[in-house]
Amino acid sequence: MNNDNMDSPYKDKIITIPNILSIFRIVLLPAFVILYLNADSNWEYLRATLVLAVSALTDLIDGKIARKFNMISDFGKALDPVADKLTHITIGFCLCWKIPQMIYVFAILVVKELCMMFMALYGTFRKNKKIWDSAQWYGKVCTTIVFVVFIALVLFPNMPVIAINILLIICGVGLLGSLFMYVRMFWHLNSKRFSDTDNKETEDN
Repeated sequence: MNNDNMDSPYKDKIITIPNILSIFRIVLLPAFVILYLNADSNWEYLRATLVLAVSALTDLIDGKIARKFNMISDFGKALDPVADKLTHITIGFCLCWKIPQMIYVFAILVVKELCMMFMALYGTFRKNKKIWDSAQWYGKVCTTIVFVVFIALVLFPNMPVIAINILLIICGVGLLGSLFMYVRMFWHLNSKRFSDTDNKETEDN
């Protein structure tokens, strides 16, 4: 939900369909944790995967509803990415319990999210919303890669170790690539901002 919501009648609303779907995604997380960590059979892993599939579907639907019906709210623009991050971190943490080498990818994921949080807070402080108020293409690609890899690891717990490692490498590269691009954009925006400020001060003097 990254459109400008200045003209949205739902700008200050909390209870909207997209927001309810985002909250539902968060509510699904305990169900996934219980199902996955207690799974032993293929059917039990499939049930955990179905929960993730429902989560992904609601994520897709809430964005489409928000844009099509202009149900974009300030609360929703904050809630949607929080739901995404909680989902990724929860799945990654659970995978660490059954896939030891997952810890490296999980560490990269946590570092990325901490850096994104810092950039978002800095952007808010500097009144520059571009960092957190717009999802870039590389962020969307990274999110897709992470979710596809995570679903594959949950659905196929008995896949060969080499296949698991390849998926983890792809996921790690996606996370690092996205982080690099966001840091690059963050640096560019703030360098330009400081440059413009210096030029204005020079002109005023």
